[in-house]
Amino acid sequence: MRYAAAMDDAMAQQLTLLVQSWPGGAWSWDGRFATAGSSFALALEPQARDSAVHALTRGWTAKTLDEAPASLRAICDRTGGLRAGQRLLAGASDELFGLWWPWGGGATITLRIGLAAAVPETTQRFRTLFRL
Repeated sequence: MRYAAAMDDAMAQQLTLLVQSWPGGAWSWDGRFATAGSSFALALEPQARDSAVHALTRGWTAKTLDEAPASLRAICDRTGGLRAGQRLLAGASDELFGLWWPWGGGATITLRIGLAAAVPETTQRFRTLFRL
């Protein structure tokens, strides 16, 4: 089964570093998108980017989304598209994705992180890393 091993030890270690260095609020589960999410103030954006890059090393904007792999573009479609100022992020593999979404007023940003296709065992390990 391809996705049973989607969360390998390297990905788990990267996510652990992200969680440990995260400057934003507590992580919560977003059942609409099956993602872990946390919001933070715009002033913390540099620290949040430094933290996110532990696991999410690639990214696209609305202008460059056509260059993203089809599987990641499908995630954007499923979550409402990518608007100006938002970013689609991904890990070393297309399996791990992030959605960097500034709020309408611009003072707050939410990062949602998820697995593209996970079996229950992988989802549970993922949720445990984020203390969910």
